[in-house]
Amino acid sequence: MKEAIAYYRVSTQRQGRSGLGLEAQQSAVASYCQFHDYDLLDEVIEIKSTRKQQSRLLEALEQCKSMNASLMVARLDRLGRDVEKIARLIKSEVEIIVTDNPHATRFTIHILAAVAEEQRQRISETTKGALAAARKRGVVLGKNGKRLAKQNKQAANAFARQIFPLIQKLRSRGISTLRGIADELNLQGVPTFRGNAQWHASTVFALLHRLNK
Repeated sequence: MKEAIAYYRVSTQRQGRSGLGLEAQQSAVASYCQFHDYDLLDEVIEIKSTRKQQSRLLEALEQCKSMNASLMVARLDRLGRDVEKIARLIKSEVEIIVTDNPHATRFTIHILAAVAEEQRQRISETTKGALAAARKRGVVLGKNGKRLAKQNKQAANAFARQIFPLIQKLRSRGISTLRGIADELNLQGVPTFRGNAQWHASTVFALLHRLNK
């Protein structure tokens, strides 16, 4: 029977949401061992490791070398998210088995890691761009974001209720289109919710939609 040592990496805060919790990883490894005739010698668990240091991974590798066993992980990203680190790992004398990609060779593991890193980089750049655009629009970000968003919503609702009587007067004068209302509000110097912007048809629509009018 072939022998292996399992390596699990989890974050106590995020493991449940990610679907890569300890139990899920253990289940994947146990199933692989059962169907591929592996004897699991040990299970090494890393909690809250950083990209720079995964001390327990190094321990697992040393165990594999001393016991002539394979290193087994549930998914490739459990080894880490740095393609250079994974490249060094696959160059070691230890055989690495990824249970969700059992036919992966050292070469394909390297390629998959490089592709995953590229995807993460693109996602990171897109996210940074979106956050920068949100800040430019005046959106408040951070740990108090939800609380402030609720306050902003309440303030916007109150503002809409204040403006609505004026819009009703404009409608009574025959100004009923969104663009017409926006133009008249601008002519009268009525400030928008942000205070320093012009009224547009879309702005009027959003205000009326907020009030369901």
